[in-house]
Amino acid sequence: MNGPAAALRDTGARPGAGPDGLPRTGLGAAAGTDPETEVLAGLSHGVLHPLARRDQRRSGELYLRGLLAASGRKTIRNIASHTGVPADAQRLHHFISDSTWSWAPVRAALARHMGALAPPRAWVVRTTTMPRTGHGGVGADHVADPHTGRSRTAQRAVGLWAASECGGYPVDWHLRLGPRWLGDARLREQAGIPAGTVALDPLEAGLEMVLDSARTAGAPHRPVLLDARQASAGRVAALLGAEDFPYVLRISASQLLTPLTADGRATGRVITARQLAGGLPPRRFSRVRAPDPWAGHHEVARVPCRTADTPPGPQRRQLLLAQKDLLSPLHTAFWLTDLTAWPTGALVQLAATSAQVARDAAGTGRRTGLYDFEGRTFAGWHRHITLASTAHAAALLLLSRNHGGPRRPTSPADRRPRPKEAP
Repeated sequence: MNGPAAALRDTGARPGAGPDGLPRTGLGAAAGTDPETEVLAGLSHGVLHPLARRDQRRSGELYLRGLLAASGRKTIRNIASHTGVPADAQRLHHFISDSTWSWAPVRAALARHMGALAPPRAWVVRTTTMPRTGHGGVGADHVADPHTGRSRTAQRAVGLWAASECGGYPVDWHLRLGPRWLGDARLREQAGIPAGTVALDPLEAGLEMVLDSARTAGAPHRPVLLDARQASAGRVAALLGAEDFPYVLRISASQLLTPLTADGRATGRVITARQLAGGLPPRRFSRVRAPDPWAGHHEVARVPCRTADTPPGPQRRQLLLAQKDLLSPLHTAFWLTDLTAWPTGALVQLAATSAQVARDAAGTGRRTGLYDFEGRTFAGWHRHITLASTAHAAALLLLSRNHGGPRRPTSPADRRPRPKEAP
């Protein structure tokens, strides 16, 4: 067996480890250990220390190694198979489904640990659909496939992802629960859904995680990217602005905006984003290289504006970014941001972070088990997704090391402080 899990097979005491089997310093490596051992040992110590008991920390480390070592679906039996000890499958099942440890402190430790190793340059809120078979586990419902329109059984979760120079990694999760799960007392009891759990839409869940979790990582003022096409962009912008989070919001073509004059005064007109961009002369569009080399160039226009649905109170200048894809001329993406001092190319690069994180989720995330848990308990899902997020972070750090360093260009967020503007 090769890879990080093989390097950490449970063979008793390891160099640099304490009596609980976890390393004591930094990335946890004694001199001469390989990078895979260093990264996974460091994460084990840095992330699992909130677990109160030594046996829980040992089980957590076994689970992490299994997530990285197992091929195929990350069932608990498959995760446990790397140890060669038949009883470990039952041990890990109890650790995930029936134990008492809380996932929130572990996620906070993951955010802090990764915040030091791979500092976030932006926060991305994204919704993930996890297809399921049969009854599908806790939270599974019939949902429409966004591509085919057909109904399928799936879990839906909202994740808060840190976009770093090494790639994207998740630090917090919200499992969406529909009326079937929250309104049926029998289902709630069977799944162990805590009293007081309420339904949140993706936007509410994302904003709550941004305000709670982003600060934990020590980078609270990085830009927040989220999809506000089905929401009041003005309200979302006001909430983030009040907490001093800069933002880049994907908005719908029908979002109502008020154009501003060159000196920042409102024109009094209220028009849609599509109308505002469509009325611009060609000279207002500049050609900007796409962040992905194979995507060519975009034509981008920036227009000072304010959202028409902004709640009463102090108002900041905003910017509409209209981005035409030259390979698909009929497709225009609209973004709203308060980063009005950033150059157009930097804003295009920042807006592309959402797609980059989606690729990390589909690639590394699938390989490390983010999509694989089909257990029936609320706590089991949250514990698994927490450890799968840690395994994802480990894989990302290893990939960065193997490639000789970060694989993302540095953004202006890392080079200059956020410009201050008068309301």
